Amino acid sequence: MTVKNWIHWTILPAILILTISGCSTLGGVKKVEVSSKPIEIDIIQPTMPRNIDLKDPVWHVVSSAKVPNPCVKNEEGKRPRTKQEDGTWLCDLGKENPDWPADYTYLDKFLDEVKKANSGDVVFFAISVEDYELMAFNMQELRRYIREVQEVVIYYRSVTINDKKAIAGEVKK
Repeated sequence: MTVKNWIHWTILPAILILTISGCSTLGGVKKVEVSSKPIEIDIIQPTMPRNIDLKDPVWHVVSSAKVPNPCVKNEEGKRPRTKQEDGTWLCDLGKENPDWPADYTYLDKFLDEVKKANSGDVVFFAISVEDYELMAFNMQELRRYIREVQEVVIYYRSVTINDKKAIAGEVKK
């Protein structure tokens, strides 16, 4: 038998057997141990956004009704008047606002105040009653949404923070 045949008939089958068996005949099969242990994960909490700070607008409700311009009071607290021949009343001590015309309305008074405050410029932003109600409804929806988002944030913060009670922002009125 030649060396080439000897390698062919002895070493190659041994290598083939070891390759197929994966060396399992040498050390046996080891058992894999599986263990599950809880791992604490540090979740970084973002800082809460600053609270909402809403400013109060000034609303003017103006009508075309006449502004009452009462008579001036005397020492007794009464407003003395004299009835005229045509049935109208005349203040004995004068009116509280003598510069107001007789048919002065709340609209006229408002326009005068706006002109005085804005150097004579007058700009109107008008809204109907229905649109005002719609705006009020939208504000309530925004408040509801903000509260619900705050509740979700509080929940997730309390789930992920073990040592502290979660606190969310609030809406200032």
